[in-house]
Amino acid sequence: MADSLAQYRKKPLPEAMVKPKDSEEYVAYAGKDRVERLRIRRALAPTRAPRYLHLQDMSYDGDYGTNFVLVYDFMLVLVRGKNLQALISALESSAVDFIQEFHPDLWEKPADDAPFIESIEIVMPENSPMGDEPEDGNRKRH
Repeated sequence: MADSLAQYRKKPLPEAMVKPKDSEEYVAYAGKDRVERLRIRRALAPTRAPRYLHLQDMSYDGDYGTNFVLVYDFMLVLVRGKNLQALISALESSAVDFIQEFHPDLWEKPADDAPFIESIEIVMPENSPMGDEPEDGNRKRH
C-alpha cells in the first residue's frame, strides 16, 4: 500500500554540515524577549535546546569575556571564545535565543571586536539518558 502522506513527511538532513538560515554572516548569539529554551548550535554536532528553567548555575571569567560554563543538572556546556561579555550578561537575564559555534567552512571570520565562540563542548554524566555513547569512562562529551 502506498503512503499517501509521504510527500508531507520531513526528510532527514544529510550528515553534512548545514548552515543555519538565520544569518548569512556569523553571529555568536541572538537574543529576544521571552525565551524558554537556549538553542546551542555546534558546527559539527547536533543542536541542543535545554530549557532555561533547568539552568542551575553559570560560571565565567569576570570581565574578560573569554569563557563560561552553563551548569544544568544533566549536562555542562563549556564555551570558549572572545568578546563574550554582552552574551554572558544576556544569559544571566535568560534573554538569549541561541549561541552558535564558529566554523570556518560555514562563515567568514567576524571582526576582531565582535563576539566570537571558538568552541562549545557539552559534557554529560555517565548515566545520562540524554547522551549517546561514552567517549571515556567517567563522562560523555559531545
